[in-house]
Amino acid sequence: MESLKTILVANRGEIALRIIKTAKLLGLRSIAIYTESDSASPHVTDADEAVLLAGGDAQGYVNGSNIVEIAKKHKADAVIPGYGFLSENAGFAREVRAAGIIFVGPRPEDIESFGLKHKARELAVKAGVPVVPGSDGLVKSEDEAVQIATKLGFPVMLKATAGGGGMGLATCENEEDLRSSFEMVRSRGNTLFKNSGIFIERFYPSSHHIEVQLFGNGLGQAIHFGERECSIQRRHQKVIEECPSPFVKRHPELRKKLGSAATRLAESLEYGSAGTVEYLVDDETADFFFLEMNTRLQVEHGITELCYDVDLVATMLRQADAEMSGKGGLDPDYLKRLQPVGPKGAAIEARVYAENPARDYAPSPGTLQRVQWEKPAVLTYDLDPLLAKVMYHASSREGAIEGLHKLLAESLICGPPTNLDFLAAIIDSPDFMSGITMTKFLQTFKYNASAIDVLGGGAYTQVQDYPGRPLLGKGFPHSGPMDPLAFRIANLLAGNSPGKEGLEITLRGPDLLFLGPAVISLCGAPMEARLDSEPFQMWTRVHVKAGQKMNIGKTLAGGCRAYLAVYGGFPNVAEWFGSKATSPMVGVGGYQGRQLAPGDLLALVKDIPENLSKEISLSSELIPEYTNHWDIFAMVGPYDEGYLLPEDINMIYRTEWKISHNAARGGIRLIGPKPKWARPDGGEGGSHPSNVIEYGYPLGTLNWTGDDPCIFPVDCPDFGGFVSSTTIIKADWWRLGQMKAGDSLRYRRVSLGDALSIRERLDRFLDQIGQLCAGEILPDAISPLEYSELPPSTVSGKWGKAIVHQIESHGGQPEVAYRQGADDYLLIEYGEGIFDLNHRCRVTALQKALRESKGDISFSTGLINMVGCGNSLMLYYDGTKIQQSKLVSHLSSLEEQFSDLRDAQVPSRRFKLPITFESKKQTAAIQRYMETQRPYAPYIPDSMDFVAKCNGFTGTDLKEIYLSNDFIAIAVGFFCALPLCLPVDPRYRMSCPKTNPSRVFTPEGEVGWGGSCMALYNVESPGGYQLTGLTIPGVDFLGFKEGYSIDHPWLFEDIDQLTFYQVSEEEYERQLAIFHSGQYKYDWEPVTFDMKEHNKMLERVKDEVSAMKSRQADAQAKMLALDEESMKKWNDEKAEAEVPKDTVEALLSVPEISTIEAPLNANVWKVSVSEGDVLEANQTVAILEAMKLEIAVRAEDEFGGSKVEKVLVKPGDIVNAGDNVLLARTARK
Repeated sequence: MESLKTILVANRGEIALRIIKTAKLLGLRSIAIYTESDSASPHVTDADEAVLLAGGDAQGYVNGSNIVEIAKKHKADAVIPGYGFLSENAGFAREVRAAGIIFVGPRPEDIESFGLKHKARELAVKAGVPVVPGSDGLVKSEDEAVQIATKLGFPVMLKATAGGGGMGLATCENEEDLRSSFEMVRSRGNTLFKNSGIFIERFYPSSHHIEVQLFGNGLGQAIHFGERECSIQRRHQKVIEECPSPFVKRHPELRKKLGSAATRLAESLEYGSAGTVEYLVDDETADFFFLEMNTRLQVEHGITELCYDVDLVATMLRQADAEMSGKGGLDPDYLKRLQPVGPKGAAIEARVYAENPARDYAPSPGTLQRVQWEKPAVLTYDLDPLLAKVMYHASSREGAIEGLHKLLAESLICGPPTNLDFLAAIIDSPDFMSGITMTKFLQTFKYNASAIDVLGGGAYTQVQDYPGRPLLGKGFPHSGPMDPLAFRIANLLAGNSPGKEGLEITLRGPDLLFLGPAVISLCGAPMEARLDSEPFQMWTRVHVKAGQKMNIGKTLAGGCRAYLAVYGGFPNVAEWFGSKATSPMVGVGGYQGRQLAPGDLLALVKDIPENLSKEISLSSELIPEYTNHWDIFAMVGPYDEGYLLPEDINMIYRTEWKISHNAARGGIRLIGPKPKWARPDGGEGGSHPSNVIEYGYPLGTLNWTGDDPCIFPVDCPDFGGFVSSTTIIKADWWRLGQMKAGDSLRYRRVSLGDALSIRERLDRFLDQIGQLCAGEILPDAISPLEYSELPPSTVSGKWGKAIVHQIESHGGQPEVAYRQGADDYLLIEYGEGIFDLNHRCRVTALQKALRESKGDISFSTGLINMVGCGNSLMLYYDGTKIQQSKLVSHLSSLEEQFSDLRDAQVPSRRFKLPITFESKKQTAAIQRYMETQRPYAPYIPDSMDFVAKCNGFTGTDLKEIYLSNDFIAIAVGFFCALPLCLPVDPRYRMSCPKTNPSRVFTPEGEVGWGGSCMALYNVESPGGYQLTGLTIPGVDFLGFKEGYSIDHPWLFEDIDQLTFYQVSEEEYERQLAIFHSGQYKYDWEPVTFDMKEHNKMLERVKDEVSAMKSRQADAQAKMLALDEESMKKWNDEKAEAEVPKDTVEALLSVPEISTIEAPLNANVWKVSVSEGDVLEANQTVAILEAMKLEIAVRAEDEFGGSKVEKVLVKPGDIVNAGDNVLLARTARK
């Protein structure tokens, strides 16, 4: 290059990356521009320099003035816009030139002339280029349009003169069509292009869209690089393009005619740079007509480059260099030498869109969870539905078709619906292979999708597989089906392996349209189900035909979940850590990390084996019983002994518990009596006797959050600081998963031996169902599940103890207690319930030893996962493969192998993170809590002040503790890899109660304090720690950000140390924006945590720590008194606000008064009407929340015209099924 040294690329994604690649080859320095959401895009990192654009993502790339200022500031010689955005904006081109910068493209005047289609027609006529018969200039009125169309002959095309990209067009078959479309086209032209001008052209139904790639030097010379056929279009937008055109190949003389006309037009204007002349070519006569000229690089330019061995971008940059050097353009002789004779081979491009072909190509926004190409290909994430351009070049068209079809058919895009399979079907169609590719191609093309079109998502339908993600941990939910029995049977009936992904349906099911054939089975709680309006039989293998519609309604009796299994599962659902199970609380896995919604598309396998042709149905005696009362088998839990009184344990088993409205995948709350507790408080775990030092939770355990019990199912936190007692055995998880609000529950105690026997019986039953489905046995060979007789241990009372083994402390060996949690969990707990980093060090050593274990007890023989936390290790193992007694013996022997770890040197990392103590986000979260959960408490509205007062500090003291201490991570998990941290220096181990009740919302990056620990909330989530500041989060689910990867989406690890430095709210928001963009670089260094020095420090400061704890106790006693006082005030106000019972009874005696009732046990989330309002038929009067679902309470048709007499509930109230929500007065007739 003679003069050009630096270019600014005014675009993004694939085209920006492609331009930068050529710039590097030419030795040019490149400047990229980007918006915040594009910060991790390859074009940003590949450029020599990158500049963040001002404004939002939608406006950043079209703010021409801002881009020009960036070009000037960073000393760019030229601006190259690629395609889209500002590439055909004459005003932008003028602004660039006015700044003394080269615009890599044609003159602004040429952009302007060809941007108006009626002006472009005039220029074509002057250059002797044939044009489509049409109006002379713009059409002024609807009547004039009718006259012109009548003269031309229908059909005609109405076109907005400034339109482009297929927008502002309408095909009119007759006068009625024309009149109805005229104003629409005018309006769209004005709205989209600020120009309401319209002209008319004759429409050729049997035609081809063929374009010629040209290049002019701005001096009166132009050449062409052959043609591309772009006839296959939807909504006048290209889908498939190929070079050369198969139609032109059948008419060899046509290429010369098309090329000559294109260059003649360009030369008539002394056009400079790349351009494309688009033609309409009649299929019958091969006559061609000018349509428009695009004064930019085309999306599909790549296939021309492949066939003509030319770099069009390089040629554009050389033209720009010649202009900058004062030569006006490329040397004519040089340009002439570039003129090719003809194409080499054939290339085809397919545009992959995020759209649903089954729904008229409706755009489908969402997250691309997985993209796997059969071979490397260019991928771009754009601001329109275009996801990728896939190009294939071969020596022949047949070879290009074969190669592209293989690439499309064997590639995988998991996420929202795409047209990938649709494109493969086009390429494989007889018409395409024969080269019969006209503009009406898609009007007659029959696409048979193999998919389920989700018409309605139901109340809460999500993809699950079995067993979910038991190996992941780190606070990411276990996931999997709540009822693993019905789920696996459904899969077996459908011909799948038991764990194949299927749909979990809660309370009310989806409406599904099968676009392709399938083999399905619906199992679980009885539900209304129909296939094409005919009743659908559950627990049966059913063959569904393409076009059939399935409607799954509400549950009919006991239970709340059913499972729809489909042969082959759902190929377009991505795996996340080896599972397709949805974790809705985290937003990962499954279909887009969420429940199903209308417009979703679930892919089906195309080939169904013949061996599934036989219908199989389970007899009634083999179908599990679903009821409203559940007798559940459970074992002793980790903290039965020493934490709950014996009478509390007996109470648990004597009580008939009621299931609360808060019954969901993350927790099932029970309503019943409160325990008396064996301790006065929780020690260092917290002020309430239910508090303990954080430890790993077993699934199925009864967890006591204060005095309130909650069963922890598959999506529960993996650790926390509340006592866990009675734990449901694994064989009864299916019954746990079917309990719903309003049901009742009674625990039945069993021993470990009986738990494993019941599980063996359940596994044998499943094996027999599998044999039945495989045709290996008959139904009468299967032993039904039997629950009428109690297990021997339930009758004898020999249930076992919570603590199965203990090691006394001696020398460097701390006390160890081995606590069981049902048949698959064992808690190894060190010490006596106080925080001690020596114990955390021992936990780390035990984890390392277990990971390295070989032989009978290892991760290859039955160990599953570990949760190390503070003073303990929760071990998750398969009780059917490893005997508990042998496991305990092995663990005891490992203790003997450990040396005295009090002098250990532990590898660690020290992070330096920003923190802001004042922020609008934190204030808003507290305000939300006050408005929706609890209006009065000593910790609101100033949580910082509360934490300080609980410890006898000032607010300034508290900030100084954060800014001058190291906080060591004693656990990483709970929810989304939250680091739970302890100040290394015990003099600063503050203590304070958690919020009561817990918040439903915590901002991401929140730094909270609860009990004796600090926690960093990585994502927006529920939480109970007091809000004290905001910092940068430490998790990235997709693993694309700096410091993360797809197989390691969390940042912090056990024993990491966190330090903080104070920043303003403005600076914090700036750094958080960088984190969201993916470019944040964490400041950390590797260090060693010296246990010997730490223990010396503990000895030095023990008197100060003792004094501090005494001060804490006095301060907290005062704060607890204030908390009790405010709680009483709140409860009294709630009681006063209730409508008096006698008032309600008096109104109910009035004939005109009718009630609207709650349909189920729930929490009132929203009341939508006020007293005095007149109701409409089917109007929503309130929204309830139960089982994490929103349930609308509606006024039925007969309430239309009634007036609301009395609203009986308010947000936050709890209602039971049948409770009155409001009273309405019906007008007398």
